Amino acid sequence: MNKLNVLITGSGSLYGVAVIQSLLKSKLNVKLVATDTRPHTLGLHLAHRAYIIPPVREEQSYLKRLLEIIRKEKIHANFIASAQELPFYSHYKTMIEDETGAKVFTNTAKVFSICSDKWNTINFLKEHHFPYPNTIRYPEDKEQIDNFLKKVGFPIFVKPRWGQGSEDIHIVQDLSSLRQVLSQKKDMVLQQYLPGDHEEFTVGICSGADGKILSAIALNRQLQDGITMVATSNPASIHYKDITEYCKQVTKTLKPYGPCNFQLRLWKGKAYIFEINPRFSSTTGIRTLLGVNEPEILLRAELLQEKIQDLKILKSSVIRQYTDYLVPTEQLVKLERESFLSKDEKVE
Repeated sequence: MNKLNVLITGSGSLYGVAVIQSLLKSKLNVKLVATDTRPHTLGLHLAHRAYIIPPVREEQSYLKRLLEIIRKEKIHANFIASAQELPFYSHYKTMIEDETGAKVFTNTAKVFSICSDKWNTINFLKEHHFPYPNTIRYPEDKEQIDNFLKKVGFPIFVKPRWGQGSEDIHIVQDLSSLRQVLSQKKDMVLQQYLPGDHEEFTVGICSGADGKILSAIALNRQLQDGITMVATSNPASIHYKDITEYCKQVTKTLKPYGPCNFQLRLWKGKAYIFEINPRFSSTTGIRTLLGVNEPEILLRAELLQEKIQDLKILKSSVIRQYTDYLVPTEQLVKLERESFLSKDEKVE
């Protein structure tokens, strides 16, 4: 292929922008086509071509427009950068690939079921004898709360079974606060608090369709409002190597396809995974800076059938800081009016 035409849907998300920026930094000859539901999303203005599409909840309208774009742009690969779109692509992956020939990087419904529900994640870890934080459901297991608290004590985490980032996540210090947090709530989990903010890691692993692990990197991270703001890589450290190898073992059991992120904390010498996200993440761009360009790796391995050589991961830290982008108002108006924008037409 002389040029790879790559579609990034949900391109305005934090990791959608990271995927686009990673591919722009790669040595591959790519044309990037971005989609989103609103013109005021950065990914649309970084890609070579941009389309406004219906929200994924309008399933048939979304599907029709998606297929039109894939055919028009002769798309070779489709990366999904919106968590809301993942179930759609899991359902339609085979149909899209059969009808268009575009490779869709998404997971099976089984993998999504395990990872999107924190209770299912815990049961997966438990079933396969991996360490896991003690966890109960609310309200289903409310009669177990007293025994749970006797076992783990305060503080505890209270979080939604389904959800991302730091939204509605609470560190609860006492029984009174617990009652207040749980008031009029459902579909929650109560989880053992694992101490040691400095011992939190995010591990990114990319897998091919045959289950082969293509890349792996462990990052010690510091959080602010649920987002990684500082990430440190130390590939020569036995400590980091052990964490990476452990997550590889979990990956081989879970069998995800494409990018997968494991959030964990170390406690008493063991790695306790508390969340698995089978998708690109907010640290996708950080990994690229450290030598692991996950979108490029997937294109090379899965589309171009290249062998991925040993990656040179930097021993370094990345500090995240937000950048402001200047976009001409006329460009936004044009995109909003016509639902399409080509880089050749962008106002400089």
